[in-house]
Amino acid sequence: MTREDALMYLPYENEDDIKDLYQEKLFEFKQKVLSAVPSTRLYQIHLKKMALIHDAYVCLAEVDDVKLTAEYKVNVNQNNLKTAWSSYNYNKNEVKLMLANANGFPDVHFLLGQLLENQRLFATMFEHLNFTQSAVALIGKDLDAMELEVEIERFISRGYSDIKEIEKLDSTNILFQEANRLYLWLKTENSVR
Repeated sequence: MTREDALMYLPYENEDDIKDLYQEKLFEFKQKVLSAVPSTRLYQIHLKKMALIHDAYVCLAEVDDVKLTAEYKVNVNQNNLKTAWSSYNYNKNEVKLMLANANGFPDVHFLLGQLLENQRLFATMFEHLNFTQSAVALIGKDLDAMELEVEIERFISRGYSDIKEIEKLDSTNILFQEANRLYLWLKTENSVR
């Protein structure tokens, strides 16, 4: 990237401001992706823009490229719905916290991949369910986590043990809606890969 190209992506007035400007752009980027449901398509759009800003920073600040320092491997225990839900939420919270505190683009990029993988691992639990055509779900909107936790407890306390039994729930049930949303999310994600 030439200096002129870099100035298009990261225009600054004072040499002392360039690092602050980069951190500001990185913060704005993190806020966008932290508030969105994980999505490869959405992340790709934002990552392309942020990669150009990052390259501009490396060029203009004349610093070595920042190396990846984040380490985290998501794992969703899929033995049963309750443990899977716990693993999924634990991972999501940990990765989002790490993402909020990340200081460099390579770490942010890596952690977004972990958020996607976490969602994918949890969503695969529902990929073999059959939902009625009338069951509509907004894949880009998370449902309330506390309500879902209560409904998962209720589902288990009623004696349900097989994920397939979610199909028997009423389409207004929040667990049914979340399983359907994740089922559709996974289909969409698989088409992007």
